[in-house]
Amino acid sequence: MLSLTATAQWDWGGGGDTGGGTSGGGTKGGGTGGTSGGSGGAAPAPAAAAPAKIDVPTIGTHYDDAPVSHYEPPHVPNDGRPSMEQAAVVPYPYLREADVKFRRRVWRRIDTRQKMNKSFTWPKNPVTQIIYDLGVKGNARCYWTDSLNRLMTPEEAYKQGAKLIVTQVQNYLNPEDPTDLVDTAYFDVYKFDKIKKFEVMEDWIFDYKHSEFRPRIIAIAPLYEEKFPNGVTYELPLFWLKMDDIRPTLAKCEVYNRYNDAMRISWDDLFNHYRLFDSYIVKQTDWDDLYIAQKTEFMQDGLGALIEGENIKNDLFIFEHDLWEY
Repeated sequence: MLSLTATAQWDWGGGGDTGGGTSGGGTKGGGTGGTSGGSGGAAPAPAAAAPAKIDVPTIGTHYDDAPVSHYEPPHVPNDGRPSMEQAAVVPYPYLREADVKFRRRVWRRIDTRQKMNKSFTWPKNPVTQIIYDLGVKGNARCYWTDSLNRLMTPEEAYKQGAKLIVTQVQNYLNPEDPTDLVDTAYFDVYKFDKIKKFEVMEDWIFDYKHSEFRPRIIAIAPLYEEKFPNGVTYELPLFWLKMDDIRPTLAKCEVYNRYNDAMRISWDDLFNHYRLFDSYIVKQTDWDDLYIAQKTEFMQDGLGALIEGENIKNDLFIFEHDLWEY
C-alpha cells in the first residue's frame, strides 16, 4: 500500500500542525515543552497525533486486459439471442477526412437525477460504477483534461475528489470522561455512488458522402463537487476517458431498457447509437475556451447559461435544416 502524508492545505489535508504540538493550538493537556507544575508526579503528555494519511492501493495499469461484462441476468431463456459476454463493438461508418465538410465540438452535462437518465443508476449495473472502475482499476487510460494529452495514473485517479474530514472522538487516554474529546482527521475517498453528473465531449460532424449530420462522442468524464475557500462550489472532472478506449467494455454491459425487456441493449448502444439520455450544453469551441457559465455575461446568471446552451443546440438544428431544400 502507498501512503501519502497530509502536510499542507492543498497537499492532501491542510491546516494540520505537523510540528508535534509546538504551535499555540496544541492538543488538550498541554504541549510538548514542559509540565503543568513541578517536575515530580506529573502525568506524561499524550503523544502528538500522526498526520492524516490516505492509503492508495498499488493498482498498476491493465490496458490490454480483455473487457469483462459487469452484469449478466441470473436467468436468461435460451431463445437464440447472444449473451452480453458475446457482444462486440459496432464500428462507426467509415469516414474520410475529406468528407467532413463541417465539424463543431460541444460539451454536455448528463445529470443522472433527471427522469430520462434514471437508467444511469440502475442498481443491477450502474454506469457510474462501470466508468469509475475503468479509471481507478487501470483498465482504461485516464487523462487529466479534455485535451487528452496528459495521462493520469490509476493511483492518481483513486485520490481525485478525496476530502479531508476533521472530527472529534473521545480521548482514548481518558475513557472515563465523555467530554474529553480530541481532534482526528481522515480522508473520505470519492466513490462511484457519489457521482451525480457526467460531462461528455462530442463532435457534430456533417458527412458529405453519406449526407448525414451526426454526433460522435470523443470522451467522457465523471464529475465531483469541490468547494473552494471563496465559498464557491465547482464541478470538476475526476478523470477523462476516451470513448474509443471504453467502448469494448461498455458493449458487454447491459443497460435497463424501459421500453422492451426482450431487446437487450448495452451502454455502448445507449451512448453511441440510440443516445437515450437527456443533457444540456455547457460549452462549445470558442476563442476564449471558457464554459458558458464562466463567461462574463453569464457568470451570475445560471438560467441565462442554460438558455445559451439551448441556443447552441438550436443553431446546430438550423444548420442541418438549411442543408436541404423542401
